[in-house]
Amino acid sequence: MMEEKKSIKIATIILFIVLAYAAVYSLISIIIPDVFAVRIFPGYTGQSWSDFVASSPKLANHHRATARLAGGFALSTVVAGFFVLLTSFKKGEKWSWFCLLFVSLIAWVNSLIFGIFGKDPISITMDLVGLILFIIGIVIPAKTILGKKKIE
Repeated sequence: MMEEKKSIKIATIILFIVLAYAAVYSLISIIIPDVFAVRIFPGYTGQSWSDFVASSPKLANHHRATARLAGGFALSTVVAGFFVLLTSFKKGEKWSWFCLLFVSLIAWVNSLIFGIFGKDPISITMDLVGLILFIIGIVIPAKTILGKKKIE
């Protein structure tokens, strides 16, 4: 019983770190969208970001707005993840484990694929770090949460 609670506590700490990491990532997209655009834009278009901004400032602003929108959606997912993690997951509820599993995998893998297609090694590395930490955090309590009816 003590080992079960310990695995959930360790996983909660790891997943909290992953969510904080994702929150920072999201906030950067919202506040300074050019940080990611500068690196990933050439991989998609073959054109430098600065040339694009100079030649199409309105379209560049649209691209920034889209990046901010994506960051906002990511941040909303992170906030929901914190609520699930700090309430139901800490109690070992199965639904919360599955919720974090599916939502986080979709988010991290989607971002990773975007980085791969954009040929951006920094984004790929950041996404792999988040994904690997997430997998570690979700696997640690899997037996405890999925193998028992309810943890008291």
